[in-house]
Amino acid sequence: MGFSLNANAKKLRILAYGDSLTAGYRLSSTQAYPAQLEALLKKRGFEVEIVNAGVSGDTSADALKRLDWSLSRGPYDWVLLCIGANDGLRSLPVAAMKRNISEILEKLKSKGAKVLLVGMKMPTNLSPVYRREFEETYKNLAQQHKVSFYGFLLDGVATNASLNLMDQIHPNENGYKVISERLADFLMKDKKFTSSLNR
Repeated sequence: MGFSLNANAKKLRILAYGDSLTAGYRLSSTQAYPAQLEALLKKRGFEVEIVNAGVSGDTSADALKRLDWSLSRGPYDWVLLCIGANDGLRSLPVAAMKRNISEILEKLKSKGAKVLLVGMKMPTNLSPVYRREFEETYKNLAQQHKVSFYGFLLDGVATNASLNLMDQIHPNENGYKVISERLADFLMKDKKFTSSLNR
């Protein structure tokens, strides 16, 4: 907070890249977090355009396969990358997910985009060992690739029935409002992000 843009602030094009949690499962595009976050950042004085490139059901392997096509609609200054939830829910090997996300990060950086890697957590019915390995992978990748890191997309929303659809996995519109507010607060404090605007 306390952030102010200079008169020549740049408008940022941002790609929100992920699965159903980005797409806004069973919601309209205006209710999903990319649209809500764009509106919120504009209200707070940021000049941004956020493109929603979430595809329901995508694993990290699927996201890697379609990345070139998605980037062909660029260029993008920033990418909000949140992928891997479906890998975890299907108990796919964490090592494979790590390789896929690492390759995605390398490709994004090669295109000149800065990245906010958004982590995920798994339900407690999965093996504690698997959950720990899965969740630590995101932090390790952020450190390895030197990108900004936001620990958990569903922070403040997961396990709150009133903020989720009946499946208790996907946020409803109010859930995405919480997500957007927390992401906006984080981005406004991220020096890499704010410096991208003031140049």
